[in-house]
Amino acid sequence: MTQTDTRNNENERAQFETSLVAEFVIDRPSYVAILDELPNTQLIVEGMTACDSETVLITFWANGPDLATLERGLENEPSIQTIEVLSGTDADQKLYQVRLSGAATTYWGWINLGGVLLGCTLDYEGKWIRMRFPNRDALVACRDYCADHGYSFALNSLQPTSSGVDSKPTGLTVAQDELLTAATNEGYFNVPRNTTMDNLADSFNISNQAASERLRRGISNILANRPPRSAERLLSQRPNE
Repeated sequence: MTQTDTRNNENERAQFETSLVAEFVIDRPSYVAILDELPNTQLIVEGMTACDSETVLITFWANGPDLATLERGLENEPSIQTIEVLSGTDADQKLYQVRLSGAATTYWGWINLGGVLLGCTLDYEGKWIRMRFPNRDALVACRDYCADHGYSFALNSLQPTSSGVDSKPTGLTVAQDELLTAATNEGYFNVPRNTTMDNLADSFNISNQAASERLRRGISNILANRPPRSAERLLSQRPNE
């Protein structure tokens, strides 16, 4: 075996062993079947955690013009045990927390494979997920798990974790940085806006919900990685500063 062959084999092995960040779409889970009646409603997951071996707790923001119908649909879903409104006085945006059967979700599938949920958005079209996997085998196993449980699996993007974070202290991934830059340059944040989320999504060949979630996560990462102000400075500031 030549040195070139050796290097190629090492590179291939490293690719399979390196942690990866994947963006993919699966079918909308049955516990949010009510979204079929709410095409303008979007759920943005803040977190998922196991309550015990059989139940999962999901916290999510709901954005839409008819959250009363959403609540009725969730209350009538057999797999959902409890639903609680945690925050939100606006009629079109609220933070919810639901406790439901783990069997109604893919949670145990990806958590047992070492998956880390980085982003998740649901609407009537499906469930968009951004997740870190410890290696390519874990991603393949997750895809197979979804197929075995009746979920379609469409991979949108895949990148090594090592190349996914900007060198600047912003916490942005490359994809988030590119989308935020395009949104700024094309006037998405202008008042009035000079472009739309649909146009940005088309530019990057991704779905509207994927673009919306990527933009939101990017802004959140920037804010979370701001240099902290010292306690002395905070204490010395006047209330109107």
